[in-house]
Amino acid sequence: MTRRDKRQVAQHFSRAAQSYDHAASIQQRAVTALLNQLPTLSGHWLDIGCGTGVALPHLRLKGANLVTGIDLAEGMLEAAANHADPQTDLLLADADELPLPDCSADGLISSLMLQWSEAPEKTLKEWRRVLKPGSRIAIATLLPGTQKELQQAWRAIDDRPHVNEFEAHERLNHALMQAGFTDIVFKQDCLTEYYDSVPDLLRSLKAIGATNVNAGRRAGLGGRAAIEALSRHYPTTQHMGQTAYPLSYEVLWIYAVAHPEHPTEPKP
Repeated sequence: MTRRDKRQVAQHFSRAAQSYDHAASIQQRAVTALLNQLPTLSGHWLDIGCGTGVALPHLRLKGANLVTGIDLAEGMLEAAANHADPQTDLLLADADELPLPDCSADGLISSLMLQWSEAPEKTLKEWRRVLKPGSRIAIATLLPGTQKELQQAWRAIDDRPHVNEFEAHERLNHALMQAGFTDIVFKQDCLTEYYDSVPDLLRSLKAIGATNVNAGRRAGLGGRAAIEALSRHYPTTQHMGQTAYPLSYEVLWIYAVAHPEHPTEPKP
């Protein structure tokens, strides 16, 4: 898999913070589905990759006594402050290096952040470290096949990487088990958005900060000639009686429990 610079990912999302909520309909659907599967909560819950903080008040309403929203994008945390109450903390931190004590949290959610991890096993081990034994996690992430229409169109134009790559279901399952999670449940669905034109589609991606961050990518969204070529090759469909340009997301929801034996504790 092509490596990504996490600082660059954070910069993209920081710049998109003000436009994110208006454009991020797929992201809203993913986090809503994630939250709907959670039972009544208690104790201290983390939202890793909290973005603009839309899930923070919902965690409080579900019963969490304290919520900590964590993100690497400073602009996102500034936006998240609008959703924070006195029992909500915001923390600028790397998901792979959480500045939290071992066994300090009672649960964790993360919606559409794990797919940006270069090493999901390392990331999940760090999340397991901060969880108390028996704590629940709820994650939404993206799978290969996400933005397949955009990838198909670009492949007809050149062989450079234009669409972000994501980890396969099997590797995520292995990473969860290796990190110390059990009772793993997966739910998968394809969520699709429809656009009137390719320029509209590209503007939407820019508005949510989800532009291409692969090494070897073309700088920017491409000039007029590239966008015209992309429009010619982009697959279309009928949506609500009109020709539309679809963009699909393969979403995986993960529910699991932190194994009772802390992975950092020595075995007798």
